[in-house]
Amino acid sequence: MNRLSRKSISLALVVSLLAPTLSVAQPTPGAPPPGVPQAPPTLPTPRTPGSFAPLAPGRGDLYLGQQARSIAGPDYRLGPGDVLEVQIVGRLDATRVQIVVDPEGAIALPPLGTIKVAGLTLLEANRAITQRARAIFRYADVSIAVISPRSFEVVVSGEVERPGSLQVLATQRLHEIILTTGGITPRGSARHVQVTRAGRTTEIDLLIFELKGDITQNPFVQEDMRINVPPRVAPVTLSGAVRRPGEYELGADGSLRELLDLTGGVTVAGAGSAARLTRIGPDGRKETTSLDLREGSTSAGDVPLRAGDALYVPPLTSIQDVVEVRGAFNGAAESAKTQTQGKPTIVQRFELARGERVRDVVVKAGGAAAFADLRLAFVDRADAGPAQRIPVDLQRLLVEKDETQNIPIQNGDVVVLPVFEDKVYVVGEVKVPGAQDFRPDLTAREYLAAAGGPSARAKVRAATVTFRNGRTYAMAEAPPLEPGAVMTVPEVAVKWWQDYVTIASLVANLVTAYTGIFVLFNGPLTNRSTR
Repeated sequence: MNRLSRKSISLALVVSLLAPTLSVAQPTPGAPPPGVPQAPPTLPTPRTPGSFAPLAPGRGDLYLGQQARSIAGPDYRLGPGDVLEVQIVGRLDATRVQIVVDPEGAIALPPLGTIKVAGLTLLEANRAITQRARAIFRYADVSIAVISPRSFEVVVSGEVERPGSLQVLATQRLHEIILTTGGITPRGSARHVQVTRAGRTTEIDLLIFELKGDITQNPFVQEDMRINVPPRVAPVTLSGAVRRPGEYELGADGSLRELLDLTGGVTVAGAGSAARLTRIGPDGRKETTSLDLREGSTSAGDVPLRAGDALYVPPLTSIQDVVEVRGAFNGAAESAKTQTQGKPTIVQRFELARGERVRDVVVKAGGAAAFADLRLAFVDRADAGPAQRIPVDLQRLLVEKDETQNIPIQNGDVVVLPVFEDKVYVVGEVKVPGAQDFRPDLTAREYLAAAGGPSARAKVRAATVTFRNGRTYAMAEAPPLEPGAVMTVPEVAVKWWQDYVTIASLVANLVTAYTGIFVLFNGPLTNRSTR
């Protein structure tokens, strides 16, 4: 009798496994009862990154990302609420079961019994079910998939566009959740995103995920997770011949090698051996040092960076030292001709030999033109540090032979020789403001008369004259005017009789209006309202 019972049980187990009509299956959550026609499936609502999908009618607590869900990969960790599809394939037939992970984190899978799957990845759960099935059946292949992931709330705070509590799916990752909130603000840090769960806080570097695709820096969201995007610190600036120029936060180690590896390094046309690092010192001054990135890219020659550093990698084309001249030079046959104030000027670049000075550059440019303003020449210098403008008096250098003005020229300098100014400008409260031809015999008042004289609202006593060297004088005390001088005639604040008459007229109008109201209503408006 015992043998017969054992054989009957074994036969029932085999039949339940292999017979498709006898296979045990749990109904899909939310599915209609048998015999009721099912509604056609709805298409998922398309949504762009950073936008919210609409909520289902009557289910304001659900986020319809379930329809546009991400596929759970082998590293997805199961938890209570996940709806799984388990398929067991025998030698003759297959059984497919849809089952929900219960609140205790287990699934009841006849005839295998209860199996604990919470906390296991899909791959680990597949192995656990396969091991249980093969203990009963000799031939059994198991596959498991998540057909409806669980949902829960996470809190996103800090420098995101729309912080708050979000209903998310367990198949979503951190980067997608950040995009759902509208993304990180310009003040936020993408390299130090703080993720807190179970009292433990870890930092996630989303920039590494975006630029290198490192999936470890884009984890799945989990229950009771808090995401905080802190403010960003002062970035490091990469410019010049680098693959991704821009501003970047420092990583955990803050090294130059890590930043170059993340951003792609130097371009093929970049002169890595001539890179320059500019750093703000303790006294607030900028200090520039030369770097050889061929050594800095190795661990032995790595350079630690600080917030606010600026790295510039020059292109190979600028390795040959050049100097540019602009303005009132005679030029050569190959010089590019332009017009400045109606006078012919040039723009040209020359190769710069070692040790050349201002006079050498002027000679290369064909010398100064007859209409050049020798005293106002200058050199624009934009080396790795802040831009500089160095005045050079070519009158003293070329005519008076003063060698103190013959300064050395550096690579990238721009030597500018302005055109001699032959105008005097009269602006402000005059009848015909604008430029007047310079005449050495005219006084300031005569230039004022040439501009049509002062207007009705001019305050002539406050008129000033500003010379090209930047000095300003009252018109009555100004020395003889020079070309390029600017005479300014201000506006009087109150023209005594005209403005006073206008003000008196306005006051009279107000008194007349109030008197008319008084007569019409038999007394003040305040008295009438109290009656």
